[in-house]
Amino acid sequence: MTYSSALHLVRGVKSRLAQSGVQADALFRQAGLDEGDGLACDALTLSDKLSHLWELLVQQSGDPTIGLKIATPHRLGWLGVMGHIMLVSPTVQSSIERCQGHTRVGLVLPGARRVVPQQRYDFVWCVLLRSLRCAAGRDDIAPVVVEYSFPEPASARVYQDTFGCPVRFDMPHNVMEFSDTDLVSALPANPPLLDGGGEKVLASLAAAQPPTFSAKVQTLLASLLPKGPPHRDDVAAQMMMSERTLQRRLAEEGTSFTNLVDDTRRELARQSLSAGELSLKMLSFQLGFSEPSAFYRACKRWFGMAPSDIQHLASKPKDNE
Repeated sequence: MTYSSALHLVRGVKSRLAQSGVQADALFRQAGLDEGDGLACDALTLSDKLSHLWELLVQQSGDPTIGLKIATPHRLGWLGVMGHIMLVSPTVQSSIERCQGHTRVGLVLPGARRVVPQQRYDFVWCVLLRSLRCAAGRDDIAPVVVEYSFPEPASARVYQDTFGCPVRFDMPHNVMEFSDTDLVSALPANPPLLDGGGEKVLASLAAAQPPTFSAKVQTLLASLLPKGPPHRDDVAAQMMMSERTLQRRLAEEGTSFTNLVDDTRRELARQSLSAGELSLKMLSFQLGFSEPSAFYRACKRWFGMAPSDIQHLASKPKDNE
């Protein structure tokens, strides 16, 4: 699984807005998405804040199709489509279904108290499509069909022009359907994709099991870390269970709360250090460490080197670049 901190998620949306000429810092603050305490919340609350942001963006711009216009490509990793969706969608509920040479990607963005606006789905679909085109090196990749559970808007023609395919509204689910050939062309050209390996990757994604209990806890931990070291009683309360039940279910999957916090920090640190987007001081606090020296010691234990050395290695050009 790929984990993405709330800070990375919010900065990603803000960056895409800025690249499209939208200055929205005040709207982020109004939606409660100011960096720091505003992001130290559970995933559903974060989802509600993002929904509020999109409502404010529509109000400010007067453009209900703004979600179709600000998406820029995001680098696809080996996890491909589903891993990418996880990066741009907190608490995403997603599915992949394969049928007759096509792959249907379903998406649900749940919220706690606020209805998720269509613009959030517009944004996710557009980032995904443009990322697939970028990864494949082809601007002509288009879905077979896009389906929305929302009513048909007056701007329905804009959706067809944006996606380059039929777009259906008032459907049971939010779905983007691709030909398997297009999806395979966008997957990284690693050895497993040779000799029909891409078909196997898509088949394995379609057959993937729902997230484990440990994975759900890790997603929650990733959203809590910027506020400081997560406490077991707080996590149990947010999972709506007792501490004893939390411990028992983690033990059934061969882990513990302490190990899970460490694993989550390590994976987030690995991704962040490789991306080089944050200063080491900021990253140490985003991972819930009380001081940078504690983060330094953790990196030595996890990776056998200092965090600055990891950043330096990640910034070096690869031999084939």
